[in-house]
Amino acid sequence: MQWYPADWRKDTAVQMLSFHDRGVWFELINIMHESAERGVLIINGAPMPEDALSRLLGLDKQTFNQTLSNLLTYGVAKQRSEDGAIYCKRMVEDEKLSQLRRNAGKLGGNPSLLNQNPTTRVNQNPTPSSSTSTSTSPSGNIPPTPKGDLLELDSEMAAAPKAPRQPKTDHGQRIHSLFHRGPRASWSDKELKALRKLEPFDAEDFALVESYYRTSGNAFLRTEVQTFLNNYQGEVDKARLWRKPVTVSSIESQYGPIINRWTQSPS
Repeated sequence: MQWYPADWRKDTAVQMLSFHDRGVWFELINIMHESAERGVLIINGAPMPEDALSRLLGLDKQTFNQTLSNLLTYGVAKQRSEDGAIYCKRMVEDEKLSQLRRNAGKLGGNPSLLNQNPTTRVNQNPTPSSSTSTSTSPSGNIPPTPKGDLLELDSEMAAAPKAPRQPKTDHGQRIHSLFHRGPRASWSDKELKALRKLEPFDAEDFALVESYYRTSGNAFLRTEVQTFLNNYQGEVDKARLWRKPVTVSSIESQYGPIINRWTQSPS
């Protein structure tokens, strides 16, 4: 994701927010970037529920709702009328532009080809090449492709980087982001296999673990995806204890009074 610090600082609406609200908006932007529909807070094709977002950010529902109201009031965040999904206008527009450029690249990199009929001939100046040919085909329509250009094309295709191997599921992409892996980072076969064994995740447990990793500040969090996946249930248990710490009353409610157990003489 490209980040423009100058635009962030110059955005009057963003700067009118409190420091807390700007931090929440920054976290929401990161979640939007990993969304299946980039720039929009959706999950499984539906808008993310506000209570799930509050858990994901480690906020109580009242605080999150107030922050979201501020974001919408100042026009920092937008809300779609058709389904109520929260989105970032800048990110959605950037994604549309990227898609337009990708489509243009598939047609040869000339944006004017987007509006051309496939049978329409486009007048283009020939690009100089290391190998040229003045011969024409018998019909006089299309000159044969020089061999030198084919060799150059083959070498370019061989040198092109391979697409990274990454999970396609929403939870897989969120784990990818949780461990700060870049857009070109690939997953190993063992990591993908371990992920498939855990799918489908319980949404509430996963949101709790995600919030635990992002906000707890625990110095003993897993640092490798493989060990995280192999010990996922243990991470769920840790997250539950973090959210609801063990107290003397909770122990006594399950095992009886602690004082009596310590002072009771053995029979």
